[in-house]
Formats: sequence, C-alpha cells, structure tokens
Amino acid sequence: MSAGTVSFFAQPTAPAPTTTMTPPDTSIRPAAAVSMVLPPPVAREFRAVWISPVGDGTHADWPSSPGLSPDAQRAELCALLDRAKAIGLNAVILHVRPAGDALYASPNMPWSAFLTGASGKDPGYDPLAFAVREAHARGLQLHAWFNPFRAMLPVFAGKAASNHVTRTHPEWIRRYGTQLWIDPGDPNARRAVLAAIVDVVKRYDVDGVHLDDYFYPYRESEHIKKRVHRHRVTITRDIQFPDDKTWRRYGKRTGWTDRNDWRRDNVNEFIHSLYTQVKAAKPWVLVGISPFGIWKSGTPAGITGLDAYSEIYADSRLWLMQGWLDYLAPQLYWPLDGAQNRFVELDHWWRESAQNPRGRYVWPGLATFSMQSGRWSSGEITSQITTLRDGRSGSVDMPGHVHFRMSALNGDGGLVGSGLRDGVYAQPALVPVFPWLGGKPPSAPNASAVGGRRYVVIPGDTVPVVWWLVQQRTSDGSWTTALRRASVGSDTLDVGAAVGGISVRGIGRSGEAGAFTLIGW
Repeated sequence: MSAGTVSFFAQPTAPAPTTTMTPPDTSIRPAAAVSMVLPPPVAREFRAVWISPVGDGTHADWPSSPGLSPDAQRAELCALLDRAKAIGLNAVILHVRPAGDALYASPNMPWSAFLTGASGKDPGYDPLAFAVREAHARGLQLHAWFNPFRAMLPVFAGKAASNHVTRTHPEWIRRYGTQLWIDPGDPNARRAVLAAIVDVVKRYDVDGVHLDDYFYPYRESEHIKKRVHRHRVTITRDIQFPDDKTWRRYGKRTGWTDRNDWRRDNVNEFIHSLYTQVKAAKPWVLVGISPFGIWKSGTPAGITGLDAYSEIYADSRLWLMQGWLDYLAPQLYWPLDGAQNRFVELDHWWRESAQNPRGRYVWPGLATFSMQSGRWSSGEITSQITTLRDGRSGSVDMPGHVHFRMSALNGDGGLVGSGLRDGVYAQPALVPVFPWLGGKPPSAPNASAVGGRRYVVIPGDTVPVVWWLVQQRTSDGSWTTALRRASVGSDTLDVGAAVGGISVRGIGRSGEAGAFTLIGW
C-alpha cells in the first residue's frame, strides 16, 4: 500500500447513492444525466491530536503560556485549528480540566490558571465555547479532555481560588508526592467529578468527552536516610497513596478485603457511570479513554513493562470488554522496531475479541513528540500509521490514531505535520461511523438556488444532520471534499466560483452518511 492510499477502508453507511430533483431549480439534475460523474466515496479514519496547556518541560500547545490577552489566545487557537485542518486531521482533543479547574465557564470550578496565570480569574471569554465553534467551522470534531482526579499541579501550588476543590472540599484531597489528588475512593468526590463532566456535555456542543491515563497517580518514590551498622545509607521506597480513611470507611466497612481490588472498583464504577450518564444526556456524544498501553505486565505473553492494572488501578481491559467507551486510545509510545515488538503486539492484542467482544474502536495514541525531540527517524510515525491501517485491512475494524501532541506536529518548522499532509493524509477522511449508537443515515437533502452560486440546503427527512459533506468536481475531473457544520433547519452553501457539479449529503449524529443530492450541473 502506498503511503497516500486509504480508500480501502472507506466505510459504507448508506443505501446506494441517489440524486434528487427540487423543481423549479433546473440546476439539480436527475441521476441518469450525471451517471458518469458521481462523487467518489470518502475514506473513514479517526485522525486526532491532543491539545493541552500543560507543558512537557518546553512545549505547551494552547495557550502557549498563561496570561496572554483574550485576542492573543483566540488567535493562537485559530492558528492551531487551521494547522490541524491543513495537515488532514478531523478531530482535536482539547484539555479543558487539567487539575480541578476549567478552561470553560463552570458553575462550580474556578477558571484555570493556565488561562490568565491566576486561578479563578475570568479570561474575558469562554475558551471552550470559542473552541467548539471554531473547530466545527473547520470541519473538525472537538472532544473535551478531562483529568478527573488530579487536583493541583506543582506549578500552581498554594495559589488556588476560593472555589477550587482543594479549598471547598479539603476532605477529598490527598497529597501524593509533588501533587494534590482528589481521592477516587470517596463516592461523594466521584459524583462531583462526574457531574462536572456531564455538565459540559449538556451545555456545550462537544462531539466527545475524553479521559487519559490518570486515575490514581503513577507511583512516586522517596529517599530515606537511615543509619545501618553505624553507616548512613539512603533507601528508596515507594510512596503509598494516603487513602487510609476512605479505605476504612468505604472499603473495609462495606466488605472489601483487598485494598487494590477496591481501588480498581472505584475507577470502574466511575467509568461505567460516566458512560451511562453521558449517553443519557446526549447519546451521540462519544466517550474516549486513553490508558497506558500495557494493561498488565506479561500480557500478552512476552510484553513487559509498567503494570497499569496494579500501579494506577486502571482495569482498562474491563472497560473495553463491557463497552463502557466508544473508542480506546492505548498509548503505544514505542517505535516499530522497539523491544518486544510492543507497538504491533499490543495493537493486535487490544483488538482481539477476547478483549473487545463488543467491537469498540481501538485507535492508539502515537508518540509523535519523539519526532520533535529527534529520538525517532523522520518516517516513524508515517510507518506506524501505515501499520495500523494494514492491520485493520479486510476487517470490520476502522483505522484511527491520536497524536501526542499538537506542538509535535508543528515541530521541525512544521515538517512533521507537512510530511503527514503530503503522505498518509493526502486523501481526506471522515470520522468513522459508530453503529452501536443506533443512528440512521439522513435522506438526500433538498436544495434550491438562491442566486449566483449560493444554494439553500434542507434535510430530506427528520433525521438530525450534524454535518454537510460537500464534494465539488473540478475542471480536471477530480473532486474536492469539505465538511460544513449543519444548522438546525436550513443552511446556505456558497460554493463560490465553482466550475463543476457539487454533491451534498448529510452526516448523522453517529457518523452515518446519507444519500447525496447533486447541484450546480
């Protein structure tokens, strides 16, 4: 397969294409007249990137630094979204809750200090509302990314606003190493975090909610100096998460005998409730989770490493098996030629029916940041994307992946992203359909000319249309593809100085593509 070829995973989601006629608009032609110029199918692949204000030492994505003016922040974000679209992505995963705060107008949480430099300070606009609007205007999905239980990062320690969780509910807070955490073992804390996420689903037009790998914290260690046989020695030991109180009250008292099993159950209950409540609020909003790539060290055979099941109490295999998510993005941050063949083996293992009996999508997280640092060769990410596609070819699995992070795609003067644009992203792709969500494809839309090259497009039935897929035939016989966010009711499409015909079809809430209407012939 050549790097730019992706048509083999086009995902049919609608009956055979048809055209419609809406008299008296004579520019809309019957199918027989245009049978030789039907629009080509559009490939399906999830192409996403994480965007975060939390830097990794040198690189924050957005905002690039706290305290920028609202206009500067908006300009930065628009530039990133323009870049994402230009590269060929179709989704962005925006960090909106890094640590008990909000990059949106929250009734219960303070404005993030990543916006203004001060916790609780109003930035003068709603960043999430702006981001949703601007992403959709560019044909990009926007998934809101939450860290549910991280309460405070060291950079802002001691500077929390009066309505920050560390001050409103100190009984939920545990200090662990250099950070503060909300204790997942307290059911009241879990309910409050869950309510904050569902609040965003209800109030914002987000396409998905997203969690990463942080539930209980990754294990930290401390150095203890002791005197042994008249000699002072330094001993390194793991720091235990300080949840004795919640363990006694909500664990042992309710019949649990193993604290580790109880901790995993706390996270499992949270994940199950999240999926249930998101779907109750808006069934079409996606739930995605990005766990550490290895579930248990030694599983599958020959793959060893950090054990997320035991260390951070994340039973991500259970979540996938139970269907408590719509897509899993395991962080496969290893090169193709790395030790134990982890990238290929783990991608295959996560997709096996034993782990994934409900057929949820597995779209790995990619360590694109390793290109930025120069640790990997220039073709590594392209090869990984090609490997993921090849592994799903001929199956019902749909391809997809998520880049960590946006600053990495802009690395090397933009060469990383441009290489993808000109190679594996040379053909556009739509986000795949989620058939288990029960959506229906819209009927072919009705269209009528309103002057010049402007057309009013109306859904052909009562099935909600989220996007208009607009394909335009150019003078050389090729087709361009664009997504336009649909409004409630009708939309006016201005096709400018088009030289060929135009195909318009609706995309439903779960990604189903309807039949098309041809206009402008």
